[in-house]
Amino acid sequence: MTDFETLTTKEEAFRDVRSSENGLSTEEAKLRQAQYGKNQIVFHRPKSLFLMLIEEFTALFPLLLLGASLLSFFANFLSPSQGYDLIGMALLGVVVLNALVSFFQNYKVEKMMISFLDYIPKEVALLRDGQKVTLDAKEVVPGDILFIQEGDKISADGIVVEATQLLVDESILTGESEPLTKTSIEGKVEDRCKVFSGATVIKGNAQILVMKTGRSTNMGTISTLSQKVTQDLTPMQKELKNFVRKITYIALGIGFLFFIIGFLIGNPFWTNLIFAIGIIVANVPEGLLPTVTLALTQSSVKMSKQNAVIKDIISVETLGSTTVICTDKTGTLTRNKLHTEVFYLDFTEVSSHNLPAYRENPASQTLTEIMCLCNDVIAAHNENGTFIFKGDPTEVAMAEFIQSLSGFEKLRSRFVPVSSHAFDPEVKYMSATYRTHSGTLYMTVKGAPEVILSKCTEVHSEGLVREIRPEEQRLIKEQAEHYASDGLRVLALGYRVVKAEDAEAEKLVFVGLVAMSDPPRPEVPAAVEACKTAGIRIIVISGDKSETVSYIARKLGIVKTPRVIEGHELAAMGEEVLIETLKSEDAVFARTAPEQKLTIVNALKRMGEVVAVTGDGVNDAPALKRADIGISMGLHGTDVAKEASDIILLDDNFATIIKAIEEGRGVYENIRKFIVYVLTSNVPEILPFIAYVLFPIPLPITVVQILSIDLITDMLPAIGLGNEPPESDTMQRPPRAGLERLVSPKTFLRSYGIIGPTETAVSFMVFFSVLFGGGWTWNAVLPADAPLYRQAAGAFLATIVFSQIGNVMACRTNRQSALGHLIKFNPWIMAGVALEIVFIFSIIYIPVFNHFFTTYPFGLKVWATIVIAPFIVFGVEELRKYFGRKGIRFLSE
Repeated sequence: MTDFETLTTKEEAFRDVRSSENGLSTEEAKLRQAQYGKNQIVFHRPKSLFLMLIEEFTALFPLLLLGASLLSFFANFLSPSQGYDLIGMALLGVVVLNALVSFFQNYKVEKMMISFLDYIPKEVALLRDGQKVTLDAKEVVPGDILFIQEGDKISADGIVVEATQLLVDESILTGESEPLTKTSIEGKVEDRCKVFSGATVIKGNAQILVMKTGRSTNMGTISTLSQKVTQDLTPMQKELKNFVRKITYIALGIGFLFFIIGFLIGNPFWTNLIFAIGIIVANVPEGLLPTVTLALTQSSVKMSKQNAVIKDIISVETLGSTTVICTDKTGTLTRNKLHTEVFYLDFTEVSSHNLPAYRENPASQTLTEIMCLCNDVIAAHNENGTFIFKGDPTEVAMAEFIQSLSGFEKLRSRFVPVSSHAFDPEVKYMSATYRTHSGTLYMTVKGAPEVILSKCTEVHSEGLVREIRPEEQRLIKEQAEHYASDGLRVLALGYRVVKAEDAEAEKLVFVGLVAMSDPPRPEVPAAVEACKTAGIRIIVISGDKSETVSYIARKLGIVKTPRVIEGHELAAMGEEVLIETLKSEDAVFARTAPEQKLTIVNALKRMGEVVAVTGDGVNDAPALKRADIGISMGLHGTDVAKEASDIILLDDNFATIIKAIEEGRGVYENIRKFIVYVLTSNVPEILPFIAYVLFPIPLPITVVQILSIDLITDMLPAIGLGNEPPESDTMQRPPRAGLERLVSPKTFLRSYGIIGPTETAVSFMVFFSVLFGGGWTWNAVLPADAPLYRQAAGAFLATIVFSQIGNVMACRTNRQSALGHLIKFNPWIMAGVALEIVFIFSIIYIPVFNHFFTTYPFGLKVWATIVIAPFIVFGVEELRKYFGRKGIRFLSE
């Protein structure tokens, strides 16, 4: 079968698909379906639940925890009854629990995606065996004759063989907001005879010779292109991978160093190996994986309440990293619905929003009548009794204005229709003749300004009709061109009192111009300003015409003086030239093809930008897929766009993106906060092992106690940090630098160099005060079940836990002082602190727990020192932030 876009005649088209004007027989259709397949595009291939679950175990972090679990079981094999089996089981439990949480979140999104997929119509009318029948749209094959009418979504690519006033919206395919008039083929095959799958019939009806179905259609081709596009790791995935690598190196390095030190001082090989494994496992932040997952899940739930469905929870943070938003115009920045913007009548400009000024103009009554009468819209009542209008968007816009002014049907009922001539793209105007109550024949005309002006000999001015002067014609033409250059759609309106129903549309009276626009969504200007404040650049990439794109970019304040680059210019650019062009802040793109949007995204990514792409049409899908974060529209978006995107805006609200960016930035900051919090306790967990080997002292902390910190007392506060609201200056800062790491040297300095050593020092102070207070002397051996040793070990554990209370309060901010946040209620943190206190008192003062946790009750004198620990830790971290704000860079975050 030939590419139908290269065909030249109607006869050639029928020959090419071996069909006739009677359509196909049922038998022939079956044969063709076997050859071409069903007329469907698989936008979303449901994932196997088993594979979805397995994927949760194969990421780098779960693999690290699984490795640590195996090491723990091996250590338990070498030295039973030390608690390593508990660590192994706990680590395994963490991995399984995290996998299940993430799996169920992704499963919910998977179910939602399947429910979205209903874009292609389910049933269509077509000719089979010479009879008009209704069949499932999947049964359509090349050669079928398809019937379409107003409101239908076209289910295949084809050529119009018969048409009556056919107007089609192809914006989801091209980005072009203006509906296109389609006509039946008459000899030569031209663009105006072709229709495409996914387009919507705005007005009229037609018969279509189907040329392509399923994946062979234009929509199918773009869908295939988007599925071939590869996605990079998200910034968060890269950062977590980098963090896991670093923490693995640190754990192995310290473990190996400890093994060598033990060997040098004469400890047995197996003893060294067991303790080395203990240090390696202690370095692994067991609670970090579920905490990250829960933080992202919580943010995902928050965003869903604000009408943003997060398909992959990692996408929340990616949006927070965004440096550039590439946005479509139609339906994203604008409403994808025309409205009257301004009128030019009696040589005066009047805003459509200023109804009193409009009514006062002498020509307004006549202009209103022409807009009402020279109009093919269909008016109907909706469920709540208000009028809705269906038809050409320009005519709907005028009808809605009249409805707000005086009532559309009320005005129309005063006239009796006589004859009309539909809009003809060849002559660029339409006319409608009515009879007034006095019997006068009243011809109303509207169309392209240059055409209508050429037919006008008179003008309606100051309430009178007089001859129009050449300079006035020139003035009107310039005004029309001015509106067009601003991206407005302009029509000229005139009339003539005639004597015969079939009179020519000549010698008209010019009444005025109507300029219409697809207005910006009301929430967008504030969102654009918020992006600028946050250091995020917005680039408009549209399939629409240059004037419209330029107008919208200026109107919304995206750029002051847009430099518009059209698709044909972009096609001629090399990659390096495009990159130089993109460095210009005033660049916007018009008349772009889907593959060109993809080219722009690739160039931006080469420049090191983190790119978000918004869109709703099929033409946006490849760029949505390639972007670091793809954002599709839930109300008016196509299935192809939804499948290719990472986030779906259920309300199509551009401002929701800004909320999501703030949430994403907050998530990133919160993950840094709880990484600092979780890593900090590693120091007082590891150093006791090293001190135990190097010095003749009892082991200050046991393996079970380490596990109780990592998986019990640290968990809820860490989750609470993940649920902190963004700091007040979050959207006043530029996006983080591309080289900035989630876990940077400064992060390790805070955890391992400042807070961790502070906690360790206070804990050792309490530990030794208990030992020396109980009569222990240096070099003396204490049995593991001795009450004094269990008191000291319990006090060491209690000091770490209480120090972490001060740490979690300090970690609620990274730069600002946390003092102001102490009064802000965070239920997770408060619950975590309460759990820590209840837990530590329980294991110390309830005898049944003493043996398992190696603890023993101690008196108030010890507690007097322990309760000071959180204040010391909080104060040290507040000093770091203070000096960081004062300009000491290595202390700043």
